[in-house]
Amino acid sequence: MDASERIKGVLDGSIHPSEISGDEELYYMAERIYGRDALEKMGVEPPVTPHELGAISPNGNGGVEIPKPDGRATIDDSQKTDEKGRRVLIPLIMFLCLIISSYNVSLGLGSVITRCVEDEPAQELEMESSSHINENSTLYVVWNMYGLNNYSEYRLEWSVSQNGSSDVIETGNTTWNSSESARINSRNWIIESPPYSYLSTLYEDDVIVSYSNGSGEQVITVLSDNTEQSTYCEDNTRLIWTEYSDLESKDAWGEAGTGDIIDGALIMMFAGLMIISARKRT
Repeated sequence: MDASERIKGVLDGSIHPSEISGDEELYYMAERIYGRDALEKMGVEPPVTPHELGAISPNGNGGVEIPKPDGRATIDDSQKTDEKGRRVLIPLIMFLCLIISSYNVSLGLGSVITRCVEDEPAQELEMESSSHINENSTLYVVWNMYGLNNYSEYRLEWSVSQNGSSDVIETGNTTWNSSESARINSRNWIIESPPYSYLSTLYEDDVIVSYSNGSGEQVITVLSDNTEQSTYCEDNTRLIWTEYSDLESKDAWGEAGTGDIIDGALIMMFAGLMIISARKRT
């Protein structure tokens, strides 16, 4: 059957369905005339064409073929964007870590973040005295002592004179082991030849820590200066990485300008990773 006869057979419906299935032109002609549903009921299959840019399927409107988009190109572009972002981000992170590690060694992170907490300064040891004479010429001297250390041995010595300081009435002392931070001592003497004067000295574990002197209405108190306010946290700002979990502890901080093995290892590691990641980016 030549081409004209096959076309005539499509028009009058006398052509066999198998001949339409094998001929692309006849199939699309029959599809325009009878519709795809009628062809499918007759058992006519659409012709198969090879893929070019993607999956191609007829749309049922006269055989016009619309290529389906291939999503692989879109996925590849997305992966390339993610990889490019990682190539920029990783060297930046390594650079920031390198700056932090170097700053900690040179100046100390304690200069910019919450640092250790200083211990409460010990109360400064202090002694003061007061004195007065009543109408019976009795001299009363009272000593007030503060900032005593528990379990230390203290000794208070005194010397009381009359007629200025030429006539010594008594030289004495009292000793105790401290179990409290404050103590009050008092003594009295008869003054027959005023004016009076007294000199008192406080010892802590056989070391002189304070004086208190008086003469007439004048009282001179000398305070001890055996404690200094701690400046450990100000002088030690380098974070010790092995103790990072307790930033308030003095053990977590060391002297700035120095470093240990961990500091050197971190600086070398971050510098190396930054160089390697930067080379991969290029």
